[in-house]
Amino acid sequence: MKKDRTTLKQRKNTTQFQLTIRFIGLLISAVLILSIAIMGITVVELYESTEKQADLLEDSLKNSGGKEAKEWQKVLVEKGSNDSSLYLVHVQLDTGEVIYSSEDAKEVFQEFSQLKQFLVFDRILWTSEIEPYYYASFQKDGAKVTLLVDMEDQFDLIGRIFSLTIFITLAVIILGSLITHRFSKNLSGSLVVMDEEINRLNVSDSKQQLTIPKTPQEVQNISKSFNQLLEKQRVYLKREQQFVTDASHELRTPIAAVRGHVNLIKRRGKSHPEVIPTSLSYIDKESKRLEILVEKLLLLGRLDTQFNTEKLDLSLIIQQTINELKVMMTQEIVIEIETGIFVEGQVEHFYQIARNLVENAMKYTEPSGTITVTLFSVEGTIQLIVEDSGMGIPDEEKAKIFERFYRVDRSRSSEISGTGIGLSIVKELVEKYQGDIIVTDVLPQGTRFAVTFKTQIK
Repeated sequence: MKKDRTTLKQRKNTTQFQLTIRFIGLLISAVLILSIAIMGITVVELYESTEKQADLLEDSLKNSGGKEAKEWQKVLVEKGSNDSSLYLVHVQLDTGEVIYSSEDAKEVFQEFSQLKQFLVFDRILWTSEIEPYYYASFQKDGAKVTLLVDMEDQFDLIGRIFSLTIFITLAVIILGSLITHRFSKNLSGSLVVMDEEINRLNVSDSKQQLTIPKTPQEVQNISKSFNQLLEKQRVYLKREQQFVTDASHELRTPIAAVRGHVNLIKRRGKSHPEVIPTSLSYIDKESKRLEILVEKLLLLGRLDTQFNTEKLDLSLIIQQTINELKVMMTQEIVIEIETGIFVEGQVEHFYQIARNLVENAMKYTEPSGTITVTLFSVEGTIQLIVEDSGMGIPDEEKAKIFERFYRVDRSRSSEISGTGIGLSIVKELVEKYQGDIIVTDVLPQGTRFAVTFKTQIK
């Protein structure tokens, strides 16, 4: 029972059920309003038509009526007042004599005081047998004339129209409900299919995607957007898996070296103490490499978090970063920094951008080479350019250098120090500030990294 209630509640929350109920409600409201309007117009038209008939008879009697009973009898006969007539006339002379247009008129007028009045149309009266009449009266030469117009035919017509309207209303509601249910089922069917496909979806399977329906357009757009999001998710997942693999490899190498030298000291330290200084030096070197790598990984992990910004002097940050690296630099460095360039952000972020770009140039440039750092603002943008006269980057490698742990020259990776994630940090930080970074060649030899920010960085 509880399961049935849960299922019923779930069905009530479906798009198909909600659309069906709302469409049926609107349909019923529209049909009822239309039916009431038709009935109202019909009733008013019939009432006005009967009223005109009574007015015509009244005008005719006013023009033809007499003062005595014989004259009124003659007038009523001429006007066609008989037992089959729709008009019932009662004439009361000032002498007290009463004339009826027919026996039916006499019978009805004898019960006149018992006739009931209609609430909305006060001139409509009806008998105990529900026989409706239109009522009118006037004075003519001292005689009081009362008219009753039989409206039974009009009421029969209204009844038939009402019955027909009810039938048409029910037919439209039933047919409309079926069509609405079918329409809503087709409309929500694509959503049901989408839900089933999402539940069966395997993110790791690159071939699986949502089926894109032809209609409705909104569901088609959602399916396309979901497939695009799914593709991005798979790219991110693949990149993270590769990152974990590469990180494990990068961490395993120094750890294995440290443990190897520790074991060497344990085995031969006492008998061969001369190996201890060499091993300790290597352990120190590899532990520093581990420390730098872990710090870089932590920085990458923090890039997706929210951060507070402040107004920064970018010119000063770049200059201080270069001054810090100068003591380790063997190459010649050319500095062209425009003063007074300010941005909104965090000091650490712009420090990492500048430091990693300059360190990258130092690693891949010969000691006799040249590194040029330029900072300037132009046409609403801020340009940070780092050029070197180093080994250069092949065109097919330029799109890969921002991947984590990627090295341009794998054969020299052991000779060139570094973690392989510096440029990845630069790329993510630049994109975090809605900037762009472009890599081009420098002739005759070298590489140029150009970072572009909007003047107002927030």
